[in-house]
Amino acid sequence: MLEKLQTGEIDVKKIWFSDEAYFTLDGHLNKQNYRYWGRERLEITVVRSLHPKKFLVWCAISSHGVFDPIFIDGTLSAANYRKFLDEEFIPFLHGHDLVQGHWFMQDGARPHRTADVFEVLNEHFSDRIIGLDYSSHFQGGIEWPPYSPDLNPCDYYLWGYLKSKVWQTSPTNLPDLKTAITTVVDTIDCEACSRVMVGFQNRLTAVLVKDGGHFEPLYH
Repeated sequence: MLEKLQTGEIDVKKIWFSDEAYFTLDGHLNKQNYRYWGRERLEITVVRSLHPKKFLVWCAISSHGVFDPIFIDGTLSAANYRKFLDEEFIPFLHGHDLVQGHWFMQDGARPHRTADVFEVLNEHFSDRIIGLDYSSHFQGGIEWPPYSPDLNPCDYYLWGYLKSKVWQTSPTNLPDLKTAITTVVDTIDCEACSRVMVGFQNRLTAVLVKDGGHFEPLYH
């Protein structure tokens, strides 16, 4: 894939990266990112529910911005995944001329890899799919390496950014949490997304340098 980016066969500005993540009402700020300076040590207890209220969020990001989050109560299934791709995400892309020449990336989650899902993706993106098992159903496509969140902009940028901003608002119920997520997504501009896309290509290079191993220390 790096070779295709370097030769211009794939334009990193024309890739939609997608992923899902759970958001809960028990979210808290990462203590490694926040410091309190004082003369006395503060003892802070974070209280969490045994079974916190939560929902699944699906997002897609490219240099054009972040697609409005899809909220999923319960678990993701192939049926509801195909439904919102076919009825919400893909129509939006067509309406903004963001399908022709663009690629779509998804990870190897089981609901992503059914024949019905691949059929929808093939209808609109043809062979411009980056995802596990796509090539076993249709010609073309690029395999996405399993267990590689350090390569997906949703994982190395979007989810962390959203959660850090959303949890600062301390939402007390699920509707407020959904509103907070949507509000933060709306603040992410194309300039920030473009920088993230450049970071993706740099990370691919780092993978080669580390021969497929962990590269975060090298990258940072």
